[in-house]
Amino acid sequence: MYRIIMNDLMDWYENASDKVLLLKGAKGVGKTWTMIDFAQGFYKHLVYVDLEKDQDAAVLFKQGARVRAEKLVAALCMYADRQYEEGQTFFVFDEAHLYPKAIDAIMSLKQQKPNIPLCIISSTIGMIPHEAEYVKELHALTLYPMTFEEFLTANKAQDLCKHIEKQKLEPVEPEIIDQITDYLKVFYVTGGMPIVVLDYVKNHDLNRVDAILRALLSKCKEHIDRYVPKGYQIKVDKIWNSIPAQMEKENRKFMYQYVDEKARAREYEKSVDWLVDTGLVRKVNRVKEGIAPLALQVDDKSFELYHLDHGLLRVMCNIPHTRVKVDLETMEDMNGALLEQFVLSELTMNKTVDRLYFWISGATARVDFVFEDDGQVVPVDVQSRIRRKAQSMKVFNQKYRNHMAIRISLDGLSFSKGILNIPLYGLWNF
Repeated sequence: MYRIIMNDLMDWYENASDKVLLLKGAKGVGKTWTMIDFAQGFYKHLVYVDLEKDQDAAVLFKQGARVRAEKLVAALCMYADRQYEEGQTFFVFDEAHLYPKAIDAIMSLKQQKPNIPLCIISSTIGMIPHEAEYVKELHALTLYPMTFEEFLTANKAQDLCKHIEKQKLEPVEPEIIDQITDYLKVFYVTGGMPIVVLDYVKNHDLNRVDAILRALLSKCKEHIDRYVPKGYQIKVDKIWNSIPAQMEKENRKFMYQYVDEKARAREYEKSVDWLVDTGLVRKVNRVKEGIAPLALQVDDKSFELYHLDHGLLRVMCNIPHTRVKVDLETMEDMNGALLEQFVLSELTMNKTVDRLYFWISGATARVDFVFEDDGQVVPVDVQSRIRRKAQSMKVFNQKYRNHMAIRISLDGLSFSKGILNIPLYGLWNF
């Protein structure tokens, strides 16, 4: 299946292959498949080593940076039963972050043989061992669940993508919008985990989709249980299990009392950070003021936690696909939490958008997302239908007099009185 990150991988291949490629992402987002697909298209030989599943492979790296390049290359090629050809043999080390000595050995290998193409895959979005030490020698990319554009492409509906791309120049015909919306309804159910999308493309069975999503949630929990540090297990479990309750409440600001009635922030802070680093949850901080630079306005103590994927969140919250499939108005379920999860995922993949925040004022006004674009602060209001009294956006605009605001809804692309309305299906293309 087509993944947008292929463009970034091609850029690394053409302009940055003198660095070790570091591909990060949560468990199950398709990192391994993407790298194997990329390798098959750009190299003659692939040496793939999975350090999580094959403990014997870790032995090859026990000397760390002290191992000689020729010896390590020969051992790896023998291990994978592959041929070594200068510049044409691609070495991929899956879950190498589990063995710090492996990171040292891989970076040493690159230093000794600069022309050898190397890739490290890590099921995390946090820092891996020794990353700070080798930051100038690494080319880091992050893979997320599939976007709506990728979902359309997987369903061989690239022609609809073209209509969305042209909407800035010409309106999309109503019958085309209907087709796009039908796919959007399904994507809202499936989410963007590649194994789920692939099964839907093959079988078009939403009952199977729900079963696979439940299995993925079980694997997420297994991953947490296997790698959570000692002393964090109980707290991490409570945070993970609190996600549905956190998203059901009208104010989605993360509240520790939903984790544990007696919980204190300082007792759970490291557990939250660990879970965020796995990529299984996403953290969006509040900004105290809507003033650039937003990085200086961050309130570290106030944040919202989102899931990795809106499909996973739907199943975790026990929302059956039948409630979503019929009418997109059900996007307002759980106070719009699923819709905001979907929007967060799409905005994360839009290169126009850098880091996302949210803003609240007192107990009344809340702007779902805020980001910075060329020094300008842009508030984002998420709506399933345009509400005539968007008071929160009005409060923000009056207070900070920003030049532009974004409304995300099911309505078509439009711009009026400083507000750009972007249809849900076009978030990846504005």
